[in-house]
Amino acid sequence: MRAVIFLLFVVLVFFVLRFTLNRVIAIRERQRAATENTQKTKEAQNQASSNPQEMVRCAECGVHLPQSEAYYDGKDTFCSEGHMHAFHEKNGNPNN
Repeated sequence: MRAVIFLLFVVLVFFVLRFTLNRVIAIRERQRAATENTQKTKEAQNQASSNPQEMVRCAECGVHLPQSEAYYDGKDTFCSEGHMHAFHEKNGNPNN
């Protein structure tokens, strides 16, 4: 009888240890995946920031800004819609 209880106890300990180790492995896998994702995001940001953008000049105030942020009316570039409207009102251009 004692041998059966001892074997049941050994089996119980085995399953507890196995469950615990599986949980530890799963947690480490998630942490490693999160770290890799963070590194990939940082690399993408560094790569994006290292690619220079073409700079354009506002026709109204002369400020230089990236072309992706500029407003373009077909001829001139501007830093804002307000400057685009002011420029056209000053120059009597009826486009905008």
